Amino acid sequence: MGFNSSLFKKNLWVVLFLLISLTGFCQKWVADTIVIGLGRCADVRRLNFDITRAVDHRKIFPEFISVYERKKWLFLPVDQIVITPHPIASCMENKFRSDLFYATDYVVDIHEFNISNSTFFWRRNYTLFATLELSSVSYNQDSSFIGTFYYECNYSQKRKENISSGYEELIDRWSKQFENDLICVEKNFDKNFHDLFYYYRPGHSAKRKNFYVASNFFIGSHFWGLEGELWFAEPEGQRLFKRNSEVMRFVNHDDFQAIAMGRTVRHLNYRLNDKLLLTNKFTFLIGVNRWKDMDVVSHKLEEILFFDFSMSQRINFNPIDQSGIVFGLGTMEDLYYVVYHKVKFELGLSFSLAYKF
Repeated sequence: MGFNSSLFKKNLWVVLFLLISLTGFCQKWVADTIVIGLGRCADVRRLNFDITRAVDHRKIFPEFISVYERKKWLFLPVDQIVITPHPIASCMENKFRSDLFYATDYVVDIHEFNISNSTFFWRRNYTLFATLELSSVSYNQDSSFIGTFYYECNYSQKRKENISSGYEELIDRWSKQFENDLICVEKNFDKNFHDLFYYYRPGHSAKRKNFYVASNFFIGSHFWGLEGELWFAEPEGQRLFKRNSEVMRFVNHDDFQAIAMGRTVRHLNYRLNDKLLLTNKFTFLIGVNRWKDMDVVSHKLEEILFFDFSMSQRINFNPIDQSGIVFGLGTMEDLYYVVYHKVKFELGLSFSLAYKF
């Protein structure tokens, strides 16, 4: 049997491709790392408290701050991990330390501490989510549970600015707020100004993020539809807050039916009281449709594309910091477009039923 050079070259390319994929080129899956400080150093002379012990309960490596995706060489997606040089618990103990002899001692249990990083046009937006349980330590080293802080702090910078400085600036702003919060709790200011301390739950242990499974039904004079929706929701650290979900929608119109999907569907929420939540949802979906008159009308292939933008306003029964059934009622405005057809607008009613795990 003679040597087949053509077959050898083909096999060689296959082997080289596999080797590159499994060795050097797989570096695209290896995350780059940024190391930042836990904000700027605190002025120990102005602190009248000590965090004598911090305990990290997060199920992730102790230095973790954030992870986000960036493009290397313009098109290659790479996960960028942001960490502190030492475990966050140690950083907190070193950062919040007073040189006063009579400083109050505290223990902090860290249940969540991470920063999301998203880019929109020319701005980079950071959001810090932190869930911290606070306990005071007496002279005989007995600890007494005080309450839980739920922080949701935001910071925005220009896209061309240094990423590390954005993280450090946000953490520095949070640390100053945390210092003031401990002083206010120590002086019982939180009891007199309860609305200003919405993110503080005295006497209540930490709650984890909730997983929502929701179904929505909407109906108007010329359309009706069903939605399935999934999202994770951090504990509420502000009275006005945003959350994002994934949506799949089936909609029935007079002349066609469509299935569409949307990612990062924005929920703008406002807490009315401990039971009721006002939600404004902004949805952009792309999908495909099926014409009901296919037997008598010839449609072009492009007419299968369906674009939908809708807004809904609902009042939901959604008890704060509790799992269970969530339901709501409201209105919906729907603007949709099918290729080669006019943009149409519909009004309808919206009903929502969800379970919050």
